[in-house]
Amino acid sequence: EIMMRSLLTILFIATVATAFTSPGANTVSLARSTSSNTPSSPTTSTTLFIDMGEPERKALTRETEPDEFFSTNTDKMSDAEKIPIALMGLAGISLPFIAGMIALYAAK
Repeated sequence: EIMMRSLLTILFIATVATAFTSPGANTVSLARSTSSNTPSSPTTSTTLFIDMGEPERKALTRETEPDEFFSTNTDKMSDAEKIPIALMGLAGISLPFIAGMIALYAAK
């Protein structure tokens, strides 16, 4: 009986959640009904054109791409400056395993 009650509660919550998250559940129709007896006003459209001049760059292609466009700060460092970063990464990966092995051998 408790399992059946739990299953029904989960089903109810899922149904309510689906009802509130379904697309169209929160949409409001803003269409106005017009009767055929009322005259409709003429509609005019205004278009605004703004000239921003030439774009800075056309499209980024292999030919127009500068060499340093996608380079990071690490790419700009020399190999001697990258060695400490590599050693810290290696130590960060290795030390948990070494500590685990020490803990296993100490527990014997």
